[in-house]
Amino acid sequence: MHGQPGAPPAMPEPLSSSTYLAAIVASSADAILGTTRDGTIRSWNAACERLFGRTSQEMIGQSVLEIVPGELWNEEQTTLGRAASGASIENYETVRLMADGRPIEVAITLSPIRDAFDVVIGVSSVIRDIGEKKQAERGAAMLAAIITSTTDGVVSKTLDGIITSWNKSAERILGFTEADMLNTSIRRIIPADRQAEEDRILATVLAGDIIDNFETVRIRNDGTLIDVAVTVSPVRDASGRIVGASKIVRDITDKRQTRDQLHTLLAEVNHRSKNLLSLVQAIARQMTRQGHQLDLDRFLERLQALTGNQDLLIQNGWRFIPLADLIRAQLRSFGDAIGNRIRIEGPSIELTPESAQAIGMAIHELATNAAKFGALANHEGRVDIGWTRDDLSFTMHWIEQDGPQVAPPKRRGFGSKVISDMVRLSLDGTVDVLFPLSGLRWHLACPIGRITRGRGNG
Repeated sequence: MHGQPGAPPAMPEPLSSSTYLAAIVASSADAILGTTRDGTIRSWNAACERLFGRTSQEMIGQSVLEIVPGELWNEEQTTLGRAASGASIENYETVRLMADGRPIEVAITLSPIRDAFDVVIGVSSVIRDIGEKKQAERGAAMLAAIITSTTDGVVSKTLDGIITSWNKSAERILGFTEADMLNTSIRRIIPADRQAEEDRILATVLAGDIIDNFETVRIRNDGTLIDVAVTVSPVRDASGRIVGASKIVRDITDKRQTRDQLHTLLAEVNHRSKNLLSLVQAIARQMTRQGHQLDLDRFLERLQALTGNQDLLIQNGWRFIPLADLIRAQLRSFGDAIGNRIRIEGPSIELTPESAQAIGMAIHELATNAAKFGALANHEGRVDIGWTRDDLSFTMHWIEQDGPQVAPPKRRGFGSKVISDMVRLSLDGTVDVLFPLSGLRWHLACPIGRITRGRGNG
């Protein structure tokens, strides 16, 4: 019999409770499967198909171990046995296998399935993919480990400058503990004359910008100031809204000291270079006075002597040159003769760059003269080089013997001026140059303060 026109449509037959529950399971976003007590799969919903990439036709009738890695079979059978005995197991985190064999991290809730007589006849498993969650947790744990172990201080603060985290390196660098600093203002570690920096930093953070390696000064717990480099970045919530700032603090005390030392060193190098250039020009002028043509070979030899001095000076940080090293450097070309025909003896003493320049040039000229006309011009001659010092004075000698007979030079050239006038004037001392037949004798005496700054007392 047909319904009358305009009559309401007939209501569908109500679903039975079991059919209704089955519909919920089938449409659930969570993967839900049912097994017998021994683990044979009896149901496999659409979410299971999406999660594991296996259809219900493939899986129903199979063992649940098909989706369990082999190394976890014993664990799965134990867990399934507990549920089959009537226990509920919530959010059990483990690993399952997709159709292509790839593992996925899951959280499983297992519940016993009971019949009308309250007898356990199977087990239901609700399975949720937690791969992204676990990856995020591992990322967060890694970041936490990095922040904990880094040598840089890492601090977070609100937009009002209230500290919300303070790592161990911040404790080490600034001396305040986490308990000292949490929920206090970051301005506590900023000197009074630098408070405006914090205003600029917060304004930059609010604009979404980063402050990178800003060099400044902060206050340690003991009240001392420390040089630091600060990097400040905005912290955003899930919606992208700026809610605070993270700050990395690096101790740059050593860097600042090194930079200051380098600046001082460069200034010293500049000064020494100018002095060296002036000396080279003076040597060239002296060697060409009175119309003499420049002896290029001798000029280059003298420049080489200056270079030896400079090498030693650089090796010792532009601060000093050990006298014994200076003499050996100037006599390097005589090789095996040093220690055999050339005796070098005296206490340890470190020359200033200025005195090393004068003495080094004198040793070079004496050695050159000895090789041409004196004790080093034959195979029997010997040279004795020695020095002494006390609290007030310094003396040094160069004595030649057993070489060819010598006589005073007929003309006083540049070399003679170096070993006498240059040394005497540079060191505010006295220089004696004698020419007995047995060999040249050179003697220097000057105040100890003119050649050393007190290092190397022997």
